[in-house]
Amino acid sequence: MKKQQGEIIKFYRELKNLTQKELGEGVCSTTHISKIERGLTDVSMDIIETLTDRLGIDMKSEFHNYSELETKLKKWHDSIILKLETRIESLKEQLNGIALLKLPEFYRSYTLILTRYYLSKGEEKLAKSLIREMECWAGLTPYEKNMLLHIKGIYNLQYKNDEHSKTISLLKEIDLNHYNNPEYHYHLALAYHSIRSRVLSYYHASKALLFFTESQSLSRMIETEMLMLIQVEQDEFYDPKDNQYQRLIYMAENYGLEHLHSKLIHNYGFHQLRYGQYEEACKFYRQSMETKGPLSPYYLGSLEGYLEALTKQGKTSNEELLQLAEQGISLAEKKQDITYSHFFRLHRYKLKAQEDQYFHYLETEAYPYFKEMGYVILSEHYQMKLFGYYMERGEMEKANSYAKSIVGRLYKDDQFV
Repeated sequence: MKKQQGEIIKFYRELKNLTQKELGEGVCSTTHISKIERGLTDVSMDIIETLTDRLGIDMKSEFHNYSELETKLKKWHDSIILKLETRIESLKEQLNGIALLKLPEFYRSYTLILTRYYLSKGEEKLAKSLIREMECWAGLTPYEKNMLLHIKGIYNLQYKNDEHSKTISLLKEIDLNHYNNPEYHYHLALAYHSIRSRVLSYYHASKALLFFTESQSLSRMIETEMLMLIQVEQDEFYDPKDNQYQRLIYMAENYGLEHLHSKLIHNYGFHQLRYGQYEEACKFYRQSMETKGPLSPYYLGSLEGYLEALTKQGKTSNEELLQLAEQGISLAEKKQDITYSHFFRLHRYKLKAQEDQYFHYLETEAYPYFKEMGYVILSEHYQMKLFGYYMERGEMEKANSYAKSIVGRLYKDDQFV
């Protein structure tokens, strides 16, 4: 208790730019103040009250904050991991007014957790600024080192689409012996999904699911099961009639998990589209858009899927389809979303039967952008389309330029004769 009282007095003295002599003037010597701050001497309550009055603090309140900080920080971190939104904001509000967070024993933990908070809210600039600060820290504890690796991995997943391999390397460095947060398996599963490594993605997602199940976090369980389902449905033996999507959609709806419900409906629309169930795909994409609204960050994805499903269904007039494409272009430009701007422009060329213009735009604008941004699945898809286009035209040099990339990706030297 003496040590904690001393740290509190020293902290507020330095915060108010007072010297030990100025604080102790008329009360006790500079030497005695030094001993109080280091917790090396017993001190009467009268002296403590005099010193705290000069500092403008209530020692009982400050001591309570000090003793509760570690627990509150842990609860805040756990809430962020399990996505307990109400609790996250409540704890943040409680922590906001506590100046003692600037004490060395709390500052690093607080900064690490605050960075995770900013990442969860999509505050890229604030998160990036804190990551840069933390990279300059010396003498990281094993826990701090591993948590920073996790944070950098999450940041890369959200904002560095062209650094999937680096993200995987960062996350694989994490040692759970020093960082007891198996949630990192979920982010590793996402990273493997990004490079189409379905087996490893499923493996790590299953580990994350076990953790979220033990933690009784329904939203994280559904989120992880959805990621696992995405891996499974791409298997050639997968039964498209499997009802796992309906089960997850029902759970999300039943428990009021609106964001997950909307995401699941969108994914189920894509699922139906892949298996040629265009009417069902249209229904779920339309429902997904209705649950989001045009200003939602995911609205464009559902609109693009809806346009694709309508086009393949073949029951909607070309004029109506073009109106949807123009709506998509306008909204993408308004939101400065380059990816969907490319998608909807490609739709427009396709609907106008402008094949040459389509492939010229794809080759010179869309494909280079997808490749630069590290969109592996999109890049591979459009490489194949460009290869097929130039093969049909008999332009072998152009076709071979794309074939080289495709073969290079698939070929492995397995040391056969």
